[in-house]
Amino acid sequence: MKKYIAAAALLAVSGVSHASLIDFESGLDPIFNYTEVTTGSGSQSATSGYDAMQVFTGSNGFAFNPFAASPSDFVLADVNGVFDLGSFAIAGAWGTQTLMVEGLNDGQLLYTDYLDVSTSPFEAIFNWVGIDQLTISVDPNGYVDTTPNAGSGQHWVLDNMIINEYVGQDVPAPSAILLMVLAGLGLTAARRR
Repeated sequence: MKKYIAAAALLAVSGVSHASLIDFESGLDPIFNYTEVTTGSGSQSATSGYDAMQVFTGSNGFAFNPFAASPSDFVLADVNGVFDLGSFAIAGAWGTQTLMVEGLNDGQLLYTDYLDVSTSPFEAIFNWVGIDQLTISVDPNGYVDTTPNAGSGQHWVLDNMIINEYVGQDVPAPSAILLMVLAGLGLTAARRR
């Protein structure tokens, strides 16, 4: 029984240790291979989504799609691995638009969500499980430039990506489930004594 409880505790700890916050402070994180994604930092314009993102996250670095490229891909560098997408902060750099966000595994589409973004950042919560690729596409027909004197183009700005950890109240984190199992095992062991 003690070996079983120790193994369950180890699983709970290992589940927590793989959770990651990717804040792009030091550039692109090597956990992914990227297509049409780069990083930036510093002030872009007082009215841009870039600056609003820095205020929103308290971070100086961010990711964005250079030259308003679409689609942009975040592909897990470990070709045999998968990740869970919890959330990320997102905004439109220069205006409002709709973004299509997709989660894939081995080329198979598992999840799709549409995000209406503006220069005001927000946390987009996904809780997608078992993907190896995240794709963000812009809608060429849905863009409205709201900062004509600052910049233009269908750039999005992304920061504070949380992977391998559930976000929000909807789904309990795997480590919380394991702790509940451990508590049940402890009660069962105490009852037997």
